[in-house]
Amino acid sequence: MADAPVVFGNSVESLVRVLGPALDEKVRQKFLALGIDLFRPNPAYPYELWVEALKLAMDLLWPGVARDVATYRMGRAIFESYGQTVMGKALMALVKVLGPKRALDRMSRNLRTTNNYSETRLTEVGPNRYELWVNKVAFPHYFRGLLEAGLEFGGAAEVKVEVGSVSATEGVVFGLSWK
Repeated sequence: MADAPVVFGNSVESLVRVLGPALDEKVRQKFLALGIDLFRPNPAYPYELWVEALKLAMDLLWPGVARDVATYRMGRAIFESYGQTVMGKALMALVKVLGPKRALDRMSRNLRTTNNYSETRLTEVGPNRYELWVNKVAFPHYFRGLLEAGLEFGGAAEVKVEVGSVSATEGVVFGLSWK
């Protein structure tokens, strides 16, 4: 099905970097059992499989840590790792030039470098205060970490990202602010 949500292989490349030293043969076999070869990623993976891969990675990296904390850590780590991929390097250079507000304006396009389904809407609610709606979010705190790291990278200081309304069918609204 052409419209099925997929995550692109460059996200798996980022995940490999996040796993770092934890990535041994035993861990590789766990991902292979899921259907992901970390060393020979497919061009794209079903969204649901990506979610399972993130769960496995978080369980390996932060066992016993609350899911919201682990997903936040993963979001920040994936952002930093993605910046080392070919696509990520180009995107990061653009984010640095655009700054936080203009990078948020093009968030749908930014996210579409990693998947085929992300849609966003940005609403200004005050000076350096915004609401960002994202259509499909498995882990809201993953996005909180991702957004926080991205805003900081784009030059924002004293960044605050809050998870607002959460709906499996209607998406998530994040409150964003910085100085």
